[in-house]
Amino acid sequence: MSRLWSGRCASCAHSGWSVGSCAQCFAWALSITGAPPSCRACRDFARRNEVGDCRSCRRRLPVNRHHRCRLCTAARRHAEADGPGAADEPAQSGIQLFLGDLETARRRRAPAGADDHSVVGEPVQSVGQVDGQLALISEPPQAGRADLAAEAWMHSPAGQMTLEELAAFAAARGWRPATLRAVCDALVLAAVGDPRWSLTPEAAAQCRRRRLPLSRLREFLTSRSDQTCSDHERSPTSDTATAQERLPATLPAPISRELTTWVEVLSGRRGRARPHAQSTVAAYLRVVVPMVADWAGRYASLREVTTDDVKAQLEPLTGSARTVAAVALRSLFAALKSQRMIFTDPARRVRPGRFPQRPVLGLDDASRGRLLAGTARTDHRLVLLLAGVHALSRADIAAVRLDDIDLAARRLRVRGRRLALDAATHQHLHDWLEERRTRWPATANPHLLVTGKSAYGLEPVSSRYFRGLPTPPSRLRADRLLAAAADSDGDPLTLVRLFGVSGDTAVRYCTELDQTPNQEARA
Repeated sequence: MSRLWSGRCASCAHSGWSVGSCAQCFAWALSITGAPPSCRACRDFARRNEVGDCRSCRRRLPVNRHHRCRLCTAARRHAEADGPGAADEPAQSGIQLFLGDLETARRRRAPAGADDHSVVGEPVQSVGQVDGQLALISEPPQAGRADLAAEAWMHSPAGQMTLEELAAFAAARGWRPATLRAVCDALVLAAVGDPRWSLTPEAAAQCRRRRLPLSRLREFLTSRSDQTCSDHERSPTSDTATAQERLPATLPAPISRELTTWVEVLSGRRGRARPHAQSTVAAYLRVVVPMVADWAGRYASLREVTTDDVKAQLEPLTGSARTVAAVALRSLFAALKSQRMIFTDPARRVRPGRFPQRPVLGLDDASRGRLLAGTARTDHRLVLLLAGVHALSRADIAAVRLDDIDLAARRLRVRGRRLALDAATHQHLHDWLEERRTRWPATANPHLLVTGKSAYGLEPVSSRYFRGLPTPPSRLRADRLLAAAADSDGDPLTLVRLFGVSGDTAVRYCTELDQTPNQEARA
């Protein structure tokens, strides 16, 4: 339900408004109504104050407790006369024209006890204070405005063809009409901003200000570029450009080139290594850039960095923070050494170590028994069964696709392994597929789990999806592996064969298992 003003909705409450000049503050506003004609801010000011003689402009209007009208209150030409016993002020000789109704976009709450300043804009100045009329607009409007260029592009043959492609793309993915209209607006901004169809930072900023879906626009641009050109024919990818934008502009030119080379190696643009995930590149940059900025104050190039400098940066770090920093530094100097940009690798003898191991904790029988009964959502119950029965990790569950499911044979393919589904998991999987088909019949997302947001794209669900579960999937998986280790008397090969875990993981669960109470109980 929309908000009501005096029992009327916004459309009815604003139906009597017109454009004109306010008789009280002389502002040119969009909400003029009443007799005498006044804007909305002056009407609100009149409801809160009584009519009296303004001691500044000598007009009889609603005045505040300092005996000033709304216009003179906003002017604040005589701040020293705010006391209750102040003398009358000289009358105004003129005002500066301003626009009204500008405070509705972003209104600031005034502190308690402050004067009522309803007019937003430049303070009203008298004629004697300025020499001539003040300019309202500092620069003349440009001839090629963005809206005119957008209108011309939309009516051009190329623009109409692109919009038709976007409509077909949206229909194949089941987008709502409102989503399609928003993506069309974002597409026009991107097309006008850069004819090469690369989303510029300016166009992205405009889309964010207008709350347009950037992720959907990137999906369409990516699919369009995949259809028109190959990877080798493209200009530098947006991922590499985005990573380079994270580099500080104050770094020396040699260090900037070295960091750019490292980013290109991580992205697969140089060298023979496989490209890393962009999340990994971003995590490495967050750790390495502050350290490099510290070295930039002493060195002009990373060739001058020594092993002692690397150890000095890692010395204050502990735990997983030290491990991540050491891995990132080893990656940086190894990439530069492979590209022959440095002579020696100062991080070669630095040992990152392993992440600190946390104790594996299972669930008690009472908590395990009421998990399914206390979960209302069908997809959440399916996730609990996949993690608690088949020991699937959160990443494995999110990556399951519809092609991996064989309901007739009761099989599920995960990371190349075929899992046999039990009766409960098979039934909940069938129920979720029916609900998924009912709620999103036209979605093109190939993954098993979808949400109201991911159903209009192709990506798997994010990690935020699993926060709504009563128990994290990692704890359910640990409980299942602990139970399997106990049933097999601590045999790691059984865990590897049943769940496909690595040898180190199987040994870890079997090592942390307290087998003595179980053996005594069986005896």
